[in-house]
Amino acid sequence: MSYNYNHCTLMGRLTKDPEFKQITESFCKLTFILAVTRRYRKDNGKHETDFIPISLTGNTASVGSQLLAKGIPVLIYGSIQVRNYEKENERRWITEVAAENFQILNKKKHACDDLNQTTQLASETV
Repeated sequence: MSYNYNHCTLMGRLTKDPEFKQITESFCKLTFILAVTRRYRKDNGKHETDFIPISLTGNTASVGSQLLAKGIPVLIYGSIQVRNYEKENERRWITEVAAENFQILNKKKHACDDLNQTTQLASETV
């Protein structure tokens, strides 16, 4: 029996607009950096932030390219992937999250705006 399990769930914000690449006619890739604030504070009282590379592929990448943008809060489901390549006779390693799916998180402000608009419309119809 194998005890290997590679799954991660991250919540954060996109640091910039994602980059979409159409690799072949049927395969595409979307990459971006996710800023994730750590739960604990440093000695000076400030939170540290990790910047984690994320990649989406296939249909999820196509959908993500239409929906994701800088600053959007998002929940990412995926696995950690380590790959290497050689550049100028030097081996380099990349660690990223290969995302399987994502969920855009609504800001509380938007929920309040929707509630205010609904309340306003309801009061106008009375």
